[in-house]
Amino acid sequence: MSPRKSSLTTTIRDVAARVNVSPMTVSRVLNGNSSVHPETRQRVEEAIRDLGYSPLPPQRDTIQRRSSHTIALILPSIANPFFNKVAHGVETAADNHNYRVIICGTHGDIHREWRSLRDFVHRRVDGVIIAPCNDLSREALEQFGQYQIPTVLVDREIATLNMDVVQGDNVKAASMLTHHLITQGHRRIGFISTDNRVSTSRDRMYGYRSALDVAGIAFDSSLVYEESIAQDNNCYDMAYKLLTRSDRPSAVVAGNSLVLIGLVQACADLRIRIPTDIAAVSFDDIEYASVLCPFFTVIDLPAIQMGVHATERLIQIIRQPESKPVNRKLSTNLIVRRSCGNNTHDVFLHEHYPFRQFV
Repeated sequence: MSPRKSSLTTTIRDVAARVNVSPMTVSRVLNGNSSVHPETRQRVEEAIRDLGYSPLPPQRDTIQRRSSHTIALILPSIANPFFNKVAHGVETAADNHNYRVIICGTHGDIHREWRSLRDFVHRRVDGVIIAPCNDLSREALEQFGQYQIPTVLVDREIATLNMDVVQGDNVKAASMLTHHLITQGHRRIGFISTDNRVSTSRDRMYGYRSALDVAGIAFDSSLVYEESIAQDNNCYDMAYKLLTRSDRPSAVVAGNSLVLIGLVQACADLRIRIPTDIAAVSFDDIEYASVLCPFFTVIDLPAIQMGVHATERLIQIIRQPESKPVNRKLSTNLIVRRSCGNNTHDVFLHEHYPFRQFV
């Protein structure tokens, strides 16, 4: 049997070709038409399951629509503290405009993401806010765009996709973190990140490299650990590999809170003390970052504000469908704590530091 084909690209013609029948026969099976021979029906149904085919709902202009005062929020993980904050912002802003919010998680699975988008077409939601799984979400979002349902991307963008985006300034944020380590005297700075198919991961890498460039520090790719698939255990494994190098870096930039957790676990197993033996900084000022000894220096990403601004923008598009897409980047704060050897608690630094585009 040939490998299962992506349900994002499978068409009714693919199903028909698999069992050597006409597309009309497949359509009759899908519509429950009793005129199809039972044996043929069985073969068609098996092909549908094997190929992962699911029929598209009718396009938006063929649906008699009225406002449901409901918006959908699609997130990679509803368990992630960062996305919890985004959801809180969305719900707060939606409530102010008398909108209900339906929230679903994709677990980083683009097929689950596509099924969610399709489901929301059927549910006749007024608009969608989505943090895409990764770059592979492009196909699903392009197909979804055919239904002309107002859509806003949050936290993550997909290059050249003509949709509104609300996100943090990840390039500048990563540059701030790296620059802070450099001002503390560090020259060998490691970088750990997950899923380089996600725009935030790439932007943070870019910011890390730009700060090194400004300081005249040569980029060392051997100090960078990143994966193409985000998994919790990968974070620990990457941190462990970096920390057990014979030429271990003196400081590490953790690309997100999951990486920070993996880094802390690896340091504990290797009896490496933060900040005595190694300095560490991270993204996301989640609750435990401020209470874990020795308190972590972090970039405070405006997750709640992202949710609020994404919702406000979505409602604006719902009311003014002809408005042009915008890419809004929200500013971030660097919170200096003791994970770099600094004894100052919770000091907010402004974004006045050397920065230039890395080429």
